[in-house]
Amino acid sequence: MLASARSWGIYLLRRLVYLMVSLLGVSIITFSATRLLGNPVYLLVGTTYTKEMVENMTRELGLDRPVYEQYARYMANLLRGELGQSRYTFNPVVVDIQRRLPATLELATYSLLLGALWAIPAGALAGRYRGSLFARLADFIARTGVSVPNFWLGLILIFLLFAAFHLLPPPLGRIAADASPPPAITGWYTIDSLLAGNLNTLWASLKQLVMPALTLAFTTSPSLFQITRNTTEAVYSTDYMRTAKAFGLSPWTITRYALKNILVPVLTMLAMTYGYLIGGTVLVEVVFAWPGLGLYAVDAMNHADYEPIMGVVLLSALFYILVYLAADIINSMIDPRIRMEGI
Repeated sequence: MLASARSWGIYLLRRLVYLMVSLLGVSIITFSATRLLGNPVYLLVGTTYTKEMVENMTRELGLDRPVYEQYARYMANLLRGELGQSRYTFNPVVVDIQRRLPATLELATYSLLLGALWAIPAGALAGRYRGSLFARLADFIARTGVSVPNFWLGLILIFLLFAAFHLLPPPLGRIAADASPPPAITGWYTIDSLLAGNLNTLWASLKQLVMPALTLAFTTSPSLFQITRNTTEAVYSTDYMRTAKAFGLSPWTITRYALKNILVPVLTMLAMTYGYLIGGTVLVEVVFAWPGLGLYAVDAMNHADYEPIMGVVLLSALFYILVYLAADIINSMIDPRIRMEGI
């Protein structure tokens, strides 16, 4: 019991250290990169400005100080939970992110679910019955998903499902123009519609979700399919699986043993895919005018607005690391050997 608690303590402490070092590295890289985007002072002073106006504004924003001092001040504010103020929306970045984060989380979650619903079962069947017609067809679909850029697929879906066949409403935001958003509870329109008991709003929000979610699911799920197929194929080729079959164990028992070995890499890939979706929805949000973090970051880049870019990048990195940490903890519960490594 004590040995198990000690192994868990060391494992979690090590993972938390990795988390802090990763976030520090991300903050340094993003801070340095955003300083190359241009001087935001000229955005603030307008088109009719004088040299004195530019100098005064630069001094007020602290941009006349050395870069290391600017970074130290930024980190001090960050430790207090302050991400600065957007120079374009004139709102605190924390407020803007709180408004837009639910939209990105909702889109990313539904995209992950759609992708996992086909990729994991198809990958398991393709790995179990390799060489079959189903395995070749599923592999073709996955290769197509890898090859197609998500923004291009989004435009094709808009043309087919909206412009050509009028099956879905125009891709402008999270809900149709003739419908009202549900009362804000969680920020997820689908959940808030259910909580409010408004099925019409639920249906309107689901219709807006279809095209961007399908786009992301189709282009991000191939990696999940590949890891599931390869792992299933490798597990069923091992000596212990052949021995289990030779001893005449039931198919359910054999499948149960196989699942314990297949789940670890599949859960890890699920976490990686989810983390990627949080920061990787930028082009899809732009194509579908989805008011999430990706569109917010693009608007900030267009206006040389440092703080929102850094806030979105840091939040995406934090979310990615936390999801990956959660997957590691679950994997350690399934296979205790993972947390014993290095102890």
